[in-house]
Amino acid sequence: MSDSLEKTTDCPLLLLAEDPSGDGEGSSPTESRESPWEDGGLPVELQRGMETLRVNGELTDVVLCVQGHDFPCHRAVLAAASQYFRAMFCRGLKESREARVEIKGLDSGTMHSLLEYTYTSRALLTNSNVQRTLEAASQFQFLRVVDACADFLSKSLQLESCIGILSLADSHALPALRAGARDYIATHFSQVVRQPDFLELPAPSLEAVLQRDDLDARCEECVFEALMLWVRARPEERRPALAGLLAHVRLPLLEAAYLVEQVEADELIRRCSEAFPFLQEARLYHLSGTEVVSERTKPRAQHFLSEVFLIIGGCTKDERFISTVTCLDPLRRSRLEVARLPATEMEDETQNRKWVEFACITFRNEVYISGFDRWIYVIGGGPNGKLATDQVQCWKPGTDSWELRAPIPIETKCTNAVTFKDCIYIVGEL
Repeated sequence: MSDSLEKTTDCPLLLLAEDPSGDGEGSSPTESRESPWEDGGLPVELQRGMETLRVNGELTDVVLCVQGHDFPCHRAVLAAASQYFRAMFCRGLKESREARVEIKGLDSGTMHSLLEYTYTSRALLTNSNVQRTLEAASQFQFLRVVDACADFLSKSLQLESCIGILSLADSHALPALRAGARDYIATHFSQVVRQPDFLELPAPSLEAVLQRDDLDARCEECVFEALMLWVRARPEERRPALAGLLAHVRLPLLEAAYLVEQVEADELIRRCSEAFPFLQEARLYHLSGTEVVSERTKPRAQHFLSEVFLIIGGCTKDERFISTVTCLDPLRRSRLEVARLPATEMEDETQNRKWVEFACITFRNEVYISGFDRWIYVIGGGPNGKLATDQVQCWKPGTDSWELRAPIPIETKCTNAVTFKDCIYIVGEL
């Protein structure tokens, strides 16, 4: 038997060393060939094999005891999957020498789910078990399970659950889930305030929500009433936070009568001396004709449509055409470069920042654009390089087309125009 084994093992080695051509030419017998190979399916087979061993109770070396249920396991597998169990079994703790380890703080069903994940990479998350699974995965440091639970919860945000999910995110330091829950509360604020859980919203989260420009509220009066409802739920505990939260309510935007009759007359407000500067600012805003400017005078996105200035086109000193369009919002104190004028031959349209899509039309010289009766009129500019022209072109939002209108009586340059009582008045040089 041994002779036969030696022959079967020696023969291939001799053949590899021999020159197959028989003439001594070719590769040297001392040269070796290497062919790295990795079995991508082996990890799956190993995991499947370890699960089979666990189910059959084979080679297990520790039993986890949870609520009277025994779970035979392998220390090596638990330690490899969880930093918690690695510390338990590899740092000389008493559990590393015990055959049975009692686990407290979770139910047997949740432990079964975590062990299923450890040995199979699979876990079943449902609305009824995701909170328990998240808490246990966080405790035992199954970090991938924590991430999976956070993703599940972020997709399950509803009016009834968003406050509770936010509390979970705060408790387990999950910033992405916290941000998602706050976004949901802000964009559904008018409905969330009617939920009983709104009164349990933590003060830092309420502050983060109140300061947002995109807060979903019909009017600023609703924001103030929601804040006072929250404070009155626990007045002694929450009164110290009132001034800091009131700083994010845009009191200047309240109706003047409401400000006097409801805000200034409120007993909690009257007893909060730190709130007086905000009340004074609101009074000045109403008395000075809106000349006061601060973060609290900036309208929220859903509350107001403010008038803006559009600086459209123009001409440089050397009579070069300017195609940029700039939007100035004095109320929100913002400036934004929006769509350019219809592309010229010298410009690459792909470089333009789009706000409103204009139908393509060519201009080379200075133009004047006037908004009138929801139409946009382009007066002046010449397609043939002339500084003076009598052309008038019109664009209506939604049509994506330009139309020629009645020309002005004479060709002009450096055109200016205003609208008054359904008429357009044009002033320019000949």
